[in-house]
Amino acid sequence: MPIGHVVFDLDGTLMDTEAPFLLALQETMDQFLGSSPSVSELRYTFGMPTDAALRVLGFQDVPAAHEVWERKCMEKLGKVRLYNGIPQLVEALLLRGYVLGIVSSDSRREYQMVFLPLGLGDCFGTVVLLEDTQEHKPHPEPLLYYMKATGAKPDEILYVGDSSGDMLCAQAAGVTGALACWCHYPAEIDTHFRLERPGQLLDLLLELEAAERL
Repeated sequence: MPIGHVVFDLDGTLMDTEAPFLLALQETMDQFLGSSPSVSELRYTFGMPTDAALRVLGFQDVPAAHEVWERKCMEKLGKVRLYNGIPQLVEALLLRGYVLGIVSSDSRREYQMVFLPLGLGDCFGTVVLLEDTQEHKPHPEPLLYYMKATGAKPDEILYVGDSSGDMLCAQAAGVTGALACWCHYPAEIDTHFRLERPGQLLDLLLELEAAERL
């Protein structure tokens, strides 16, 4: 069946939150642990659910650290932006009749406070966030939840994300994955397709449409 649903991750895919959020994490580590790794050393935690990242980093009082990290992130919201080309891509996809969705490990509060002010919230129908599933990426449950909510079949979905967890989630759910390489993750991540810039996603979909007609 042809691709009808294009589903996106949030951080590192639609919006650039890496620098402000990792800086907030550094500051939180300094406050609680007395020191912090460099941003590059913390990058592997980017895209994890916040509490999971804090546990991996050795915080003992995860709820308290989460509260401080979130406050520091909110102080840096002015530095969060959509990646260049994302608004134009979303508009083009909608004009071509694609159903757009979001599957992210962000909490609903983070989604409301960080993504919605950027102005694209109304473009996405089904949004699957941290609270919606018990398991999280790379487990397939978030994409399976999306399919149950929309009635979409695995071969009707293209999932666009920036991390190995995103691509593993897609693979486990039987969904085609496309790696967003306009962020800073390594090129060796296993995926069906790699996209160097947002505009290439539309080119890929046009190619897939043409192949489907053959």
